[in-house]
Amino acid sequence: MEFKKLLFIASFGLASVVHAQGTQVVGTTTLIIDTLSNEVSVPWEIQVEGEDYLWVTERGGIVSRIDLDTGVKDTVLDLTVDVHTVGESGLLGMALHPDFPVIAEVFLVYTYGPEDSQGYFKERLVKYTYDNTDLVTPDTLIDDILAWGNHDGSRLHFLPDKTLLMSTGECSQSQLSQDSSSLSGKYLRVNTDGTIPADNPFPGSYIYTMGHRNSQGICALPNGKVIISEHGPSTDDELTVLESGKNYGWPLIHGFCDETFEDTPCATGLYTEPIHTWTPTIATSDLVYYQNPIFPEWNNRVLMVTLNGQRLVALELNAQTTAVTDEDQYFQGLFGRLRDIAIGPNKEIYIATNSGSHPILKMVPMNPLSVSEFESQVPLVMPNPAESYIQLVDNRQADQVSILDLNGKTILELKNVEVGNQIDITKLAHGTYSVEVKFTGNDQIQRSKFIKER
Repeated sequence: MEFKKLLFIASFGLASVVHAQGTQVVGTTTLIIDTLSNEVSVPWEIQVEGEDYLWVTERGGIVSRIDLDTGVKDTVLDLTVDVHTVGESGLLGMALHPDFPVIAEVFLVYTYGPEDSQGYFKERLVKYTYDNTDLVTPDTLIDDILAWGNHDGSRLHFLPDKTLLMSTGECSQSQLSQDSSSLSGKYLRVNTDGTIPADNPFPGSYIYTMGHRNSQGICALPNGKVIISEHGPSTDDELTVLESGKNYGWPLIHGFCDETFEDTPCATGLYTEPIHTWTPTIATSDLVYYQNPIFPEWNNRVLMVTLNGQRLVALELNAQTTAVTDEDQYFQGLFGRLRDIAIGPNKEIYIATNSGSHPILKMVPMNPLSVSEFESQVPLVMPNPAESYIQLVDNRQADQVSILDLNGKTILELKNVEVGNQIDITKLAHGTYSVEVKFTGNDQIQRSKFIKER
């Protein structure tokens, strides 16, 4: 495998990311990076709903919906009095029902007290109903899972059959990962009503897989396989294919079967190795599979965010999903600890960070409306940048004026625009747009860009 060094070219300093637009160059692709919202504290999970909203859990106990256009946050659930937050625990994983909003169910994992004499407490999986204003009618699906100040999981992921997977950590009690009577250090599989699926690998048990230390990343690939990321100790963060009934070896095996102390358990053939590891560890977190041909550097790759590594990792897998064939790493240290990643309706990328100044970032690839496309063009509108309106610079009537976002999606279209007419852009989110104009008597469409300020 060819391993590439950290790749990053910046056109601005870190401070200019906050409340402002900036560009980053990744290979031949220019990214626009902005802060979607700075009104969340330690976001843990982000989930995109349709074309309009981003759902967020904050580890302190808040669930909110953020408008993707305006960045306005609407709190839909406050669990701060219920959630026990210490160390890495608190309000953690979240998943929207696959048929949301027709089935308006939202699933949450959080830890709760009190602590026992050794500092342990509990974790639960709860289903809520969204009533278009708040999350209501909590229904606890799985309860009394051991929790501690770290190694609590927990990611949620729906399988195609609409059963739900939930990762649990081993609460720094490594032997629990191999204990079939404990739900810790596992992936659990549950029906949406809280019952145990009849085809779970261990009859009568929520356990789907065993031998996990602390998995905080999961996604499905186009071939249907599910991959997970998992925290190692000081070595062997792991990328693994998740399969029903498998045992992934912790604490008997750390990463691959390549150490003397692993010879005996590996010889049994009972344990499944990862497809890739990182030593020293980078604290692997959540994953997505990204497909976007206008962003060739990340197209058809797994994108993974990391915590201690403070970077985004782009991974190319072989066709058999048995190995990583190429790996690039980006943004090391620029945005701090990166906790979660999600893909928006127009292939934009959202990243949740632990930073207080820019906790949720939005990344938009400029192509196909790239910077170079505009460099030689005469501006078509003024003012630029603009806050509330634009108008054509050219003193001609236009048959059509279209405003497009940077993915080529038409946001606004006007017919028969007279000379001097002002075009209202107050409802546009701040950012860069393309304006396309077809002047009367000329079939050629002209294009230039403008920036909408806050």
